[in-house]
Amino acid sequence: MTTLEASPERSIPDTGSHRAPALDGLRAVAALLVIALHVGIYSGQVASSWLGVGEGGPLGPVISRFTVGVPVFFVLSGLLLYRPWANAARGGLPRPSTGRYLWHRALRILPAYWVVSLTALVWFGRDTLTEVWPALRTFLLLHIYQHDPIPTGIPQTWSLATEVSFYLVLPLLAWGLHPLLRRGRTAAVLGVLAAVEAVTLATVVATHLPSAGPYPLAQLWLPEYAGYFAAGTALAVIASGRRRPPAFVRSPWLCWGVALAAYVLVSTPLTGTTARYPTVAEALLEHLLYLVVAVALVAPLALADSSGGPAALLRKPFPAWLGRISYGLFLWHMVVVEGWLRVTGERAGTAHFWVLFPGTVVLTTVLAALTHHLVELPSRRLRTRAAASRERTEAP
Repeated sequence: MTTLEASPERSIPDTGSHRAPALDGLRAVAALLVIALHVGIYSGQVASSWLGVGEGGPLGPVISRFTVGVPVFFVLSGLLLYRPWANAARGGLPRPSTGRYLWHRALRILPAYWVVSLTALVWFGRDTLTEVWPALRTFLLLHIYQHDPIPTGIPQTWSLATEVSFYLVLPLLAWGLHPLLRRGRTAAVLGVLAAVEAVTLATVVATHLPSAGPYPLAQLWLPEYAGYFAAGTALAVIASGRRRPPAFVRSPWLCWGVALAAYVLVSTPLTGTTARYPTVAEALLEHLLYLVVAVALVAPLALADSSGGPAALLRKPFPAWLGRISYGLFLWHMVVVEGWLRVTGERAGTAHFWVLFPGTVVLTTVLAALTHHLVELPSRRLRTRAAASRERTEAP
């Protein structure tokens, strides 16, 4: 794998310019966690006030915290999307084009999302298609900003809508950080990102006060999760300024042990239960422990040698491939779950976990692979052709 420095010493992977198979593998793990969580809810293993599953099953205490997959996705996004800006600032180069970045993000996210959301609406919510604003709101990922329920088959896309709002904010953040990073003021940059985390902590408090009521809309918005993106951005800053891994990631398995310890803690009653909305103290502790888990999982893959440790497992062909199609896994799995219930006649909360989970993984993987090859790759080639055309036009 290409690195920033060709040296016999271990060097930091260049995740900003080249694909990092280990990070792809971790993305696959995060996607499988999200699938297992939702199957756990629909099989009654995870208590859920949302579906009216009050008790949960024996797997509930562990599976219910698989929500950590979302923070892992957010930290990865902060790392990978800010890294080109960080590299440019460190190298004394101009900031990457905002227009090109937004165009690339749109091509990456929207075509596959439109295919899946249209499928879900046709199968489960045809009434929505007959109304202009509800349909448009869904297709534009604005469905988390009104109290109407997110359409059946795509409830998990609340996190995609939140991530898209980060995509829009990132160029502004990069604009503010660029001069600081260009002058080598890393501590100041990390201070700004720490302030973003402080905003998230304040938002978590505000959305979990009794006066906010249970499950307020603001709980789905970017400020509640900005700290995860900021943590990934901080990892990009650290990676861009070093040639050797920092001391805290030189033992990757130790980092993952810290992640496991934090996960065990977040699975205890200290962070409440999914059967009810958490208190302020429970929500703050949950956020901080999820932050530890996500950063401890991502950091050694982003900042340390990728030839050993957990990276050696995650970068193997199958996990890396599964990571490359993980966007489709994320998009399709709830369509599969809802479709499974419709076909079998089972009710939400009563399906058998050990039947529904492997069935969902297999069917979702097939759909994700098809979407990757028929929608995502052609969209990426369109992006490449547009860049080549622009270069020919600009050439003397």
